[in-house]
Amino acid sequence: MMEKFDFEIARIIRTINGRGCRKILLQFPEGLKRKAAQVAVAISGQVKSEIIIHGEPCFGACDVPRTSADLIIHFGHLPIPCLDSPNSIMFIQAKSDVDPMPVLEMAVDKLPRKIGLLTTAQHIHMIVPAMNFLEEKGKEVLVGKGDGRLFAEGQVLGCNASVARNVAKKVDAFLFVGTGNFHPLAVALASSKPVIIADPVNNEVRDISEVRDRMLRQRHATIEKAREAKHFGILLSEKPGQRREKMADYVKKILADKQQHLDAVIVEMDLVTPQKLDAFGLDAWVSTACPRLAIDDYAAFSVPVLTPIELEILLGKRAWNDYVFDEILEGQ
Repeated sequence: MMEKFDFEIARIIRTINGRGCRKILLQFPEGLKRKAAQVAVAISGQVKSEIIIHGEPCFGACDVPRTSADLIIHFGHLPIPCLDSPNSIMFIQAKSDVDPMPVLEMAVDKLPRKIGLLTTAQHIHMIVPAMNFLEEKGKEVLVGKGDGRLFAEGQVLGCNASVARNVAKKVDAFLFVGTGNFHPLAVALASSKPVIIADPVNNEVRDISEVRDRMLRQRHATIEKAREAKHFGILLSEKPGQRREKMADYVKKILADKQQHLDAVIVEMDLVTPQKLDAFGLDAWVSTACPRLAIDDYAAFSVPVLTPIELEILLGKRAWNDYVFDEILEGQ
């Protein structure tokens, strides 16, 4: 199915002209970059401002570029309420036009009676119609409210599944409406409940359990590989929404424990690449940045990259059976 997005061109043009902006920076996540040139042309034809597309990777609303532009237009994500977003950032949700009702119809028979419903920014506008549809089919539907990093009820981020944790004890399973595996994977690990994906773009219903089990095997292998490490780097992100200084200090403290005999240094980075890590020649890394770094890109790194949770397991401070997803939460 061809998916289209609402880039709110008219609202953008009104904002640019109303503010008298001279330079505009357009920021797109990887999944929307193919639309970037089209959007830039549509805007530039109706404003006098200089339009520039930001070419670096964008990992979420937490990832705000440094720029001399008067206005950053950030596509594909919703604001993070607990972060101080300056007036120079305009968030465009990029709503998907795909109707989720057909795939919800397919999912009904695979769901228990009590379910938690969640989705991402592109489909959040459909969460009430989806809830009403499922309730008409006899389901008891709960939509969780997350912490201060979540803009909307029912919204899940790749780094924060608090909407799921807050209702997990009241449901038998979760239904994620959207594409991809990482968001529902975060829900499965954070809640320990079954997660069913209703993908409205590919029109398929699937269970995340096999992906979850494969990922856990990979993470277990990474922890075991790190057992020989003596010299650790601790990644501290420069990105405002991923910067966990307290967590980095905690990681350094437990690595510096006299019983461990391990060296640790904190390394501040913006974009993390295998080449950057290799340049330091360390045995292993602990990432306090986006959890996706350690999990999504694990095969690209020549040395183990752990989350803080996984480091606790490595050091015997947490049992493997107590493995949980590393979330970035309000106040960290």
